Amino acid sequence: MTPDVWVRVNSAAFGGRMVRSDTIEQVRWDRKTPQHLILTLHNGDEVHQDVRGGAPIDDMDDAEGDELAEHLVSAIARASDRPGGHILDLRRDEATGRMGWFRTPLVDKPWAE
Repeated sequence: MTPDVWVRVNSAAFGGRMVRSDTIEQVRWDRKTPQHLILTLHNGDEVHQDVRGGAPIDDMDDAEGDELAEHLVSAIARASDRPGGHILDLRRDEATGRMGWFRTPLVDKPWAE
């Protein structure tokens, strides 16, 4: 059975969409365009994720984009090991103030568990 894990991708410049995690071939961060993570899909399409959710990026540390890319890959792996469907969203961690990938149920209904 294929895990049902989706990534919610949002970009102020490119719009938003949901991407099935099993269609993602590569996740990378290009220092030339530091405002986006770039997800390359099986069909060759590239989708862009704002790394700061629209916030300024001038204080971004050199490793932050690479860390977000690695964190997405590990978040997909962890969600794939759990039963049911999941959505991964990039948002600010209230405790650390940094951006991170967070898992929520695909169906958020008590009767669906």
